[in-house]
Amino acid sequence: MKRFITRLAVVAAAGAVAVVLPASSASAINRVGCSEMGYLTLHNAGGSLCFANAGAVSVAIYGVDQIWTGNNKVTLEYVPRLGAPATSGTVEKWSYGKIAGEPLHKITKIRIW
Repeated sequence: MKRFITRLAVVAAAGAVAVVLPASSASAINRVGCSEMGYLTLHNAGGSLCFANAGAVSVAIYGVDQIWTGNNKVTLEYVPRLGAPATSGTVEKWSYGKIAGEPLHKITKIRIW
């Protein structure tokens, strides 16, 4: 009986930990050198920033005026103008675009599918 209660306590504790700890999302996205055409490339007045691998990451990248998705389907969360609400958009693989008008004020999150 004592062993049964001990096992029950261990199982209950493991269940409690499983409920308390959320499942972690694998975030393998990372910044890389812009040496390949297959990378996500964001360009602003400071140059180009490139990212590779699937996942999501919070960022603060200002003034983006050109986007090249490379071999990546990409969702960007961004603030288009200072004071405007945040929005998001998804762009398919091998897409290039210039931001019409003003550059994006700030990109806040990148997700590569």
